[in-house]
Amino acid sequence: MSEETSDSESQDIQQHNETAKALSAGLLQIYEPKLKEVKENLKELINKQNDLQIAMTSEKNAFTSQQMQEVNEMVLKAKSCKDSVTRLRTQMHQIHLRTKNLRAKALEMQELKVNQCATKLQQLHYEESLVANSKRTPRKT
Repeated sequence: MSEETSDSESQDIQQHNETAKALSAGLLQIYEPKLKEVKENLKELINKQNDLQIAMTSEKNAFTSQQMQEVNEMVLKAKSCKDSVTRLRTQMHQIHLRTKNLRAKALEMQELKVNQCATKLQQLHYEESLVANSKRTPRKT
């Protein structure tokens, strides 16, 4: 009986092995073409990246130290110009605020002068009317 059990177990194992091989073959049939295409695309991408890296390295080496110094000088000059523009902008803003304040003060002074002139004019009219009234009424002596 132990021989029959071992024979049946070996048959089961053999069937499982065949089933596993069939399933593996089916999976390979389904996914192998796509995987090969992905592998080829990756190789192509890596080759292009290597070509790009070589081109960039050669361009980098093509710059002489003189050219690099000129580029650095231009960058420094750009920073300096930016700082100057920032300072000018700040100064112009300050001038604008001062001008605005001066205009407001000038308007206040103008209104004050107008009011003073109006008051003086009223005072003059009042005094003239008093003088005119005193000339109209005769004095009794």
